[in-house]
Amino acid sequence: MKKFALRLACVLAILLTCSCTKHKGSFLLVNKAQEPIVHASVVICGQRIELNDINPNKMGKGSYMVRSDSGYAVQIEFLSGKKLSKEVGYVTSGMDFKDKIFVTDSDIEIDQ
Repeated sequence: MKKFALRLACVLAILLTCSCTKHKGSFLLVNKAQEPIVHASVVICGQRIELNDINPNKMGKGSYMVRSDSGYAVQIEFLSGKKLSKEVGYVTSGMDFKDKIFVTDSDIEIDQ
């Protein structure tokens, strides 16, 4: 009985430690379009990350705390005034994430 109680206490301690650990996420937003991005907004896990002035073939980066299950809501505004908006990807609480979001002239995609 003592062994069982000790094992149970160890398992509970490990689960408690894992559940209290803060997890982080980060992303690169890569401009694969032919024109500069003047403004990008990414909302993930209730946090808004704003990026500005990303030239073609360049990237911006953002980070956030993974507080819940969520997807990336991405809004892009190009120098010409054209706008793109799309929800991409998915993150799950309890894990760290490093993603790449690619913006083309007509679409937003993610490589997870």
